[in-house]
Amino acid sequence: MKKLIIALALLQLGTFNLELGTVLAAPVSGEVNVALFFEPLNPGQTKIDQINVDAETTLQLGLFISGLALTSTSVFSFKGAEFQAFEMYAGMVISFRNVLIFAPNILEVDDDPFWTIQFAQPDPGLVGVPLRMFIDELASPLDLAKLLAPTVDDPLQFRKLISQMAVNFWGVRFSVTMLIANFGTANVPDFQSGLIFEAGGVTLGGAEVIAQTYLGARQGWECFGECKALERYFEGRVVPSFEFQEEKLIIRNLTIAGVTFGAEFAFDFTTIELSQIVLSLRIAVLGAVVQQKIVLNDLATPSFVSFGWTVQLGEGIFEIEFIDPNGLFQFPAKRLSFFVQWEAISFKDELVVQDPVGLLHTMEVTAEFDPFRFRSQTAFLGGLINGFYNQKVEMSWGMVGPGTWAWLVSVEAQLRREYLLYVSPSISVKF
Repeated sequence: MKKLIIALALLQLGTFNLELGTVLAAPVSGEVNVALFFEPLNPGQTKIDQINVDAETTLQLGLFISGLALTSTSVFSFKGAEFQAFEMYAGMVISFRNVLIFAPNILEVDDDPFWTIQFAQPDPGLVGVPLRMFIDELASPLDLAKLLAPTVDDPLQFRKLISQMAVNFWGVRFSVTMLIANFGTANVPDFQSGLIFEAGGVTLGGAEVIAQTYLGARQGWECFGECKALERYFEGRVVPSFEFQEEKLIIRNLTIAGVTFGAEFAFDFTTIELSQIVLSLRIAVLGAVVQQKIVLNDLATPSFVSFGWTVQLGEGIFEIEFIDPNGLFQFPAKRLSFFVQWEAISFKDELVVQDPVGLLHTMEVTAEFDPFRFRSQTAFLGGLINGFYNQKVEMSWGMVGPGTWAWLVSVEAQLRREYLLYVSPSISVKF
């Protein structure tokens, strides 16, 4: 089995290299981004302090000719190469997509509300960690880098192959996704594989129906390196045993008497029972949009409930949402937000009350005057305008050069309570 998997991976890479050689004379487009992160070593404790420095360079290259797209994504840091992905896409009557990923690590993440890590290699205690709290808007990007730093010491090695084929017949799209993951180390590889079969289409009434079967895989996603946006893949996560895992039926945009319904039913083959049911509805009444979502672990046990209303008054949009992440209909979390945009300037104000955290108040202002962009987010914890918690500022300035060349210079900084959390300048060049 391992020899077969290695042969498949080499075949995919050989196909990529063959096609790359064929189109080598084609014009190349790409983007390079260099970002630095400066963090005080002892924030708020001394007037003159040392700093931690993190550097990251991302290089993306692409060739696009006659229905064929070849792309390469590389990420480098002080430790050297941390991520390398090659992707090929060809689409005519039948579309093909192949992604070959090399990285020192691999993380399998559940698609629950907390993005819980289910597997990590290497694993310095990451299993069970809620990854979402490190990717949250209020978190520092250095928090995620510190969390995953112990996992990127090894050299690049084959970690993932994603191979997809899709075809349309009479309005129904059929696709199969093959996933091959390496859960082992450079010296002792451990290849596991999964298959995802999908069939779906849109009815004459506009409703979308999708059926999915997971074999050796489950719902979720995977990430590599420092788990930045370019290093995340949402095709599904591989599990250690190649057997039937889940069957899922998805219905979206089913409209009956002015009410739009949605439903997801997940059947777990390992426990022979319904593992999750997601029901949602949306209705417009007198200028307001009412939305409801209920997640059940089985036919009678809710695990998540939310009710929301959206009202537009002039240029402003108001949203009210009541959330119970435990499904007990007690709604310990409430959210009230207001959004308005005047041409190039937008403003968003949001209040979130959640036990036992209390009140979180965030205000966001965005202004875009070509070629300048400004964004500010201010957060207060425990009061409307007292209990200052976080301030994040982003500024960027871009310029278009000759041909396809373009430049973008950015700087962002974040304050946490009374001290500086980090400063990050960056520059991007497109060609």
